[in-house]
Amino acid sequence: GGKAEVAAADGSNGPMGGIEAPPAEPPAAPEAAASLWSVLEGGAPSFASLGQDLEALQAAGRTLSESASAGRRLIFVAMARLHRSDLAGARAVLADAEARTSPQAAAGPELWADRELRLRICDMGGFSHFAQAVVACRGFLSFLEHGVLTPEMPEQLRIGIEDVDDERYLIGTIDAARELERFAVNRGKVLDLRSIQICLGAVQSLEQALMQFDFRNSEVRRRFDGIKYAVKKLETLAYEVDLAKKRAAAASGAAIDGQTEEPPAKRAKVEGEATAIDIKILQGIKERYDHFDRLREQTYKRSRDVLKNAKNAIFALQRDDFKKADTMLSQCAKDAGSIFKEIIARSPSLRSGAFGAALEELVEALGYRAFRREKRLLGRSDLQEASGLPFSFTLPEYLGGVMDLTGEVGRLAVRSASRGRAACGDVERCLACVDTVYSGLQELPHLPATLGKKMATLKVTLTKIEGILYELALLSQGGLSVRAPAPGADPDWQQGGGKGDGKGGDGDDDA
Repeated sequence: GGKAEVAAADGSNGPMGGIEAPPAEPPAAPEAAASLWSVLEGGAPSFASLGQDLEALQAAGRTLSESASAGRRLIFVAMARLHRSDLAGARAVLADAEARTSPQAAAGPELWADRELRLRICDMGGFSHFAQAVVACRGFLSFLEHGVLTPEMPEQLRIGIEDVDDERYLIGTIDAARELERFAVNRGKVLDLRSIQICLGAVQSLEQALMQFDFRNSEVRRRFDGIKYAVKKLETLAYEVDLAKKRAAAASGAAIDGQTEEPPAKRAKVEGEATAIDIKILQGIKERYDHFDRLREQTYKRSRDVLKNAKNAIFALQRDDFKKADTMLSQCAKDAGSIFKEIIARSPSLRSGAFGAALEELVEALGYRAFRREKRLLGRSDLQEASGLPFSFTLPEYLGGVMDLTGEVGRLAVRSASRGRAACGDVERCLACVDTVYSGLQELPHLPATLGKKMATLKVTLTKIEGILYELALLSQGGLSVRAPAPGADPDWQQGGGKGDGKGGDGDDDA
């Protein structure tokens, strides 16, 4: 009985009983990275400093995210108190939220001094959502106290990039207008027609002002679409409450309220008197927004030239036309430098679009030139020096360009393999380049958000080059390929020398 239990425990009597597993033994060790990368001139560049930069940004973004999230929760508390007429309590909570959240303190003086890094940290930390919530809360508070929906934006909410600050202010103001819907519904419960009409007049004026903007396909455009629904809701409320008051008055035989006074929205405006929306603030934003829109169009058009020349430089390098490639890259550096000086330095938010894509392409072209001419992979500082640009590549631009470079190196390996075993050295160098990038990226704490999707393509390129080297290893020195036996052929006959089709073997029995 005991033996049967043992046999059942090890599966010998089950469905796995007929399987014989070989004894465990370790295989040979994979090729060491130092040996693989040694074929690159100057060795493999280190990605350690890039990891340190990413960690610094991540730490600043995490600190800001924590304070911004806590601040937003307080803003929700303040907004709830405003809807319950606790203006003093809401003002105290609002001040507490603003004091707790400081992007400048989270970033530190060194990172904050770089306006592009400042913008990235604020995006990573979700500061825009906090700023918009503060503007909305302040707008609603100002409306309840003074009837003004558009107060000045607090200085501590500004990050010093006008187009970003203006967009956050507009979204926050739109959110404040949406709060008037709830407020009006609650006032409608007591048939407060006057308050509903005041809300309607403010939101209609805001809608008319925002219709003067050309928001294109942006977050402000999507939020602005909600204003028309707020206007429709308030118009419906005003009509229904007015009708309810008239029915009540008719039923009691009393005079109908509102017949002897004009609605607040139609009251004559007194010179110097505050208005429901500050036209001067919105006019200033409109002028800056139009200027930014013109800069954006210029950036798109001029960045296409940089992108095109960088691509043409890569095509020239594929044909070994180094002279033409150098001319193209020199023009790229000149054009990119002028775009940065005239536009990007003042509006860094424009860098992440077409200009950033052009710079990634330039990084790829510069890296490919160095790999073809000098047989080396350039690190970030070396590539920056080779570019001749008067400004620095950002970390996402460098990493994105180097990841794209591996695609060109992979195509070079495929072309080189057509030369047979004579190309082994070149293909091994291609493998070293791609493996250096792949391994270096794996050591980073995280990748910028836009680059994660490129990792799968990079790994495909890596395994493809490894497959090419495997196929080259199967070739004899004479360039002959290994063939599998033909279907139905006699294995014993195939082992006999000199009896094949005459295309392989040297006639020896042990071939």
